[in-house]
Amino acid sequence: MGGAQTRVRPAPLGADGKPVSVWQVWLKRLCVVMIVWAVLELVFGAAFWAVGSVADGVRVAGVELRDIAAAVGATALVGAVFNLAIGLLGIRGAKNPYKITLFFWITLADAVLTAWAMASNLSSGIVDVTGIVSGLFIIALAVCTWQVRGQTGYFDDHP
Repeated sequence: MGGAQTRVRPAPLGADGKPVSVWQVWLKRLCVVMIVWAVLELVFGAAFWAVGSVADGVRVAGVELRDIAAAVGATALVGAVFNLAIGLLGIRGAKNPYKITLFFWITLADAVLTAWAMASNLSSGIVDVTGIVSGLFIIALAVCTWQVRGQTGYFDDHP
């Protein structure tokens, strides 16, 4: 009887030639979610924009549907572009921790401002579920980014 053969799959390597850490894997997954969200924003933004271009003379609560759809569509399209760029920067940083600097600072600033806004809302008695979910997503992104940035030895040189 032969023994069971087990093949050990080698750990995947990042662009820097080092094994990919759990933090890099989770950062990449979160950035993929962000990119999927950006694509959905792009689709819905374009749909609103299209509705705004054909809805002439239709009023909702005394406001032209054309104006509402154009504003919502434009906002969604701008948000989609930013989220797509940030998601791509995050994936680039997850592949190579030495290229995560810009994403690190964007995420850190966003997490601080988001946590501040969440604390402000909660202290005012406002419970915004979508804001909390979005805030927790950004904070999770910041935690992963912080850990990936730490792999480069950045915090050894910059306390």
